[in-house]
Amino acid sequence: MHTSDPSKKRKTGQFATTPCGQLDGEFTRPYGVAFDSKHKSIVVTDNYNHRLQFFSQQGGKFLSKFGSEGTGNGQLDNPKGVCIQPATNNVIVTDDSRLQVFSVSTSSGSSSSLVNLFTVGSDERGSEPSQFNVPRGICCTARGDIIVADCDNNRMQMIDCKGRHVRAFGSLGNENDQFHFPWGVCVQEDANRMIITDCYNQRLSVWSVDGCEPILEVPVQGYPQGICTYPRTHRIVVSCWGSNDIKVLDCKTKNEWDVIQQFGSKGEQPGQFVSPCGVCIDDRGVLIVADRFNDRVQMFC
Repeated sequence: MHTSDPSKKRKTGQFATTPCGQLDGEFTRPYGVAFDSKHKSIVVTDNYNHRLQFFSQQGGKFLSKFGSEGTGNGQLDNPKGVCIQPATNNVIVTDDSRLQVFSVSTSSGSSSSLVNLFTVGSDERGSEPSQFNVPRGICCTARGDIIVADCDNNRMQMIDCKGRHVRAFGSLGNENDQFHFPWGVCVQEDANRMIITDCYNQRLSVWSVDGCEPILEVPVQGYPQGICTYPRTHRIVVSCWGSNDIKVLDCKTKNEWDVIQQFGSKGEQPGQFVSPCGVCIDDRGVLIVADRFNDRVQMFC
């Protein structure tokens, strides 16, 4: 994606376009996407198939898969969010009521070797600290702390790099310190802020990066879900399931957040979406979108 000219027509590509599948490289409801800069790969949570799939950064070629259905350590129960932890390159995944942190070892054949380091939560949904109720979006701070959108608890939780609870913040409502179905989260370290997609309140909720102070609310129509940030800029990308489009915002100052580009509509053609959710950007500036109900991932440059 070229950020210098937002009006420039985008080139689009896609992979795994076969409708609902279980074979290698096929998806049934892809949910989250993340870019692994170390291994030059893209990680996708294949929700209904209860697994992660790994694809090459160049061309989206299938590399490997990991996971099986279950609630044991190393198993996945409808995985949703995924991110790569800075420095360690650990893979962090949320599923129905947990988050799991995996280290990645050398891949071979069609299976990827991931080792469970720790699990937070249990196989039962809950609302106590370090319990979750359908957690979705997830990201990490530069120091490795994990921020989780604890969606059906209408709150955010912060977990340190060892799996210990740091804090929870938010409750159901539409005040500046409340949420209604928080879905995605990203961090802009240089601006000392985290940005949360507050889906049913149709806004972005901006907080200090430590989660202690709400800073700003930014209206975003279309029920925002996924969110990611451009490296070394203040621009962010938001996917909106209600309007089936992607919005690019330029956060020029604390109080000026402008939509500078918007693309997509409901449909099955390249560049169209049906409930786009997870988004990420690789080190080439290529935008990657989990096009959930089209059972595919799309790439834009």
